Amino acid sequence: MPRTGLLLALAVVASLALPGVAGAAKNGTYVGRDEGKVKVVLKIRNDRVTYFEGNPAGSCYGIGSTLVAFRYPSVAQRPSASSRIKADGVFSAVFKGSRYVSFKDDQRTLTGRVRGNKVSGRMIVSGLCQVDQKFTATRK
Repeated sequence: MPRTGLLLALAVVASLALPGVAGAAKNGTYVGRDEGKVKVVLKIRNDRVTYFEGNPAGSCYGIGSTLVAFRYPSVAQRPSASSRIKADGVFSAVFKGSRYVSFKDDQRTLTGRVRGNKVSGRMIVSGLCQVDQKFTATRK
């Protein structure tokens, strides 16, 4: 009996020491809304964010208030670009939105956290357009 108790205690300690394995992001498509009630879509595969699309409200130089196309990976990146999701569920990607303007004029940041079947995060655009919108999404 003592050997069984020791093995059980070891199994409990090992499961507590490796929380990242149990909390891995689930593959699939996550759909939700941003603060402006506009649809967002995020895809996760093998603990990586492989796709994100949203149209947050923002303001652009010379245009004023408008919806800004926000897509990851963008046309300025290779199509297979993805962002790794860390063991604690956090991910981040900083990228250029258009290949025709400089990084300084079109810097985009996608950050977020995956918890179970839910994702929450922020879309930030700086440069010629300014956007800072939070979003939430759940797995379909």
